[in-house]
Amino acid sequence: MINKYFPLSLLSIFFFSCEQEQEQTNEIPQGRYRAAIELQGQEVPFFIEFDGDENNLQAYILNSDERLETDASINGDSVILEMNVFDASLRGKFENGKINGEWVKHYVDNYRAPFTANQSDSNPRFSTDGEAEHDFSGRWETYFNLGNGDPRPAVGKFTQEGSSLQGSFALPSGDFRYLEGNVDGNTFYLSTFNGEEAKLFIGELDENGKVTGKYFNGLTGNYSFTATRNEGFNLPDKDREVASETIDFTYPDLDGNDVSLSDYRGKPVLVQIFGSWCPNCMDETKYMGEWYEENKDKVEIVALAFEKKDDFDYAKNRVQKSSERLGANYPFLIAGQEKDLKAAFPQVEGPLYFPSMLYVDSEGRLVDVHTGFNGPSTGELFEEWKKEHDEKVEKLVKG
Repeated sequence: MINKYFPLSLLSIFFFSCEQEQEQTNEIPQGRYRAAIELQGQEVPFFIEFDGDENNLQAYILNSDERLETDASINGDSVILEMNVFDASLRGKFENGKINGEWVKHYVDNYRAPFTANQSDSNPRFSTDGEAEHDFSGRWETYFNLGNGDPRPAVGKFTQEGSSLQGSFALPSGDFRYLEGNVDGNTFYLSTFNGEEAKLFIGELDENGKVTGKYFNGLTGNYSFTATRNEGFNLPDKDREVASETIDFTYPDLDGNDVSLSDYRGKPVLVQIFGSWCPNCMDETKYMGEWYEENKDKVEIVALAFEKKDDFDYAKNRVQKSSERLGANYPFLIAGQEKDLKAAFPQVEGPLYFPSMLYVDSEGRLVDVHTGFNGPSTGELFEEWKKEHDEKVEKLVKG
């Protein structure tokens, strides 16, 4: 059996500086490329689609049904892809039809991984040396061992055509977004990359119908999971018990002006727990931006951003880019760092995840909380959330 992963030779990586003077070239990537990031001795593959010219290069990260726009540019013979709303980039040297470089998270010290991309109009995400012997389509009762307590339940929902597989895992904290891959024999390989996260899942089906697998996340995350087919399996209720009491907070908006929840007294308010570094928050905000335009006559939204750095200017710039790019025309307040979330809302029983939604009535009382978010990659789970969300808002409006 061939090896599915070919470690990227570090000798092929050309490290470079964007500030360095470089001779201009008209050679730019065009069309579809199969890209891969090397993590923990494994490849995390994905696709990039290039279009445009050197003065207006366009590049999109492709995962299943998602087409994620980047801010692409050319500097000499270097290709730079700033990763949508995230403080991360792909940077590499383009030569002989290939890109060699690295994935960088800019807000984390020394967070780098080798990256390469080759033009590939028809190659699969993962190479296989055999045919699929099992169809993984359907719903799977899944448990992830993440090393921090009891196994975390998840719903795995997949569709398979031939050896091509796509879908997602949905956990109480949120989904793993758009996963895409291939099946070889009784083993599936799934991956996703969005700029902030690079994930790889390998699952092997045994003769008893149980999947045992490995989950790789970023530079160091190395976990296990198990799954069995169960079309009736559902996640635990994601609503949280709350003490129905008046709440208030005051945080600066993006202009540095203090804004309080009590400023909105007399109208129901949705308080969105947000982080510009959070892919599930990106999905929720993209939906809520459109939703708000249709419902702002009856309810307000205030987003509280908990960011990675204790630096107002840094947080402001990241949040402003997110809100503008995602079309969210409601206030965003800088509420602190990621670690400050739970202390901000002691009224809520149990953990709060990114994102979460707090439902506050016109008198300022916290009446409901939904934590975590399963977005469009989860299909029916996303549709169920939209229905439940609208019902909660209607209840708020009616008082």
